[in-house]
Amino acid sequence: MTASSTVKKRKSGLKVGLFGGSFNPAHMGHLHVAETALRALNLDEIWWLVSPQNPLKPEQPSYDSRVATVRKLPLSRHMKISRLEVDHDAQYTIDTLRLARRLYAQNRFVFLMGADNFAQLPRWKNWQEIMHTMPIAIIARPTNSGAPHFRARLGQAARQYRHARVPEAQAHILAGKHAPAWTYITSPLSRLSSSAIRASQR
Repeated sequence: MTASSTVKKRKSGLKVGLFGGSFNPAHMGHLHVAETALRALNLDEIWWLVSPQNPLKPEQPSYDSRVATVRKLPLSRHMKISRLEVDHDAQYTIDTLRLARRLYAQNRFVFLMGADNFAQLPRWKNWQEIMHTMPIAIIARPTNSGAPHFRARLGQAARQYRHARVPEAQAHILAGKHAPAWTYITSPLSRLSSSAIRASQR
């Protein structure tokens, strides 16, 4: 089913996963992350948030062209494309999370990220506020060698917030937890990456 281009504000009381990224391009590896989160966290919806312009990646195709790559994926009816960031000029993750909580206060949100991003989280703007704003689900990502990305579970964020970790077996309750709360999901891994796809296209 084709995803909606926007998420209606009338949607309320849902358990929603926020899945952000450059999606340059979006691919089946991204869909794998979204589908894994949908099942493991027992969510009602996943909102794909295509970054208008990642400040760490200045050379990117247009927003609309990257949205188009998400639309080409076989998204389920539980997955939507949200214009939250582009409509409100949200440049940083913390801005997006604040917006989501303010505009859709009835919903219970979980922020989704790959393990590689969780390992780098202390480099993000207001990263500790991110941890305290919304529960986080980290989806395992492989390294170049194909091994799981263990650095995420041994990094600064994991150590500092080890008391807030929810066991993977209880991941389905994460959306009902108060932040800080996070879980690490070790589903079957996808080796796909946007950088590899761009390299093959070149």
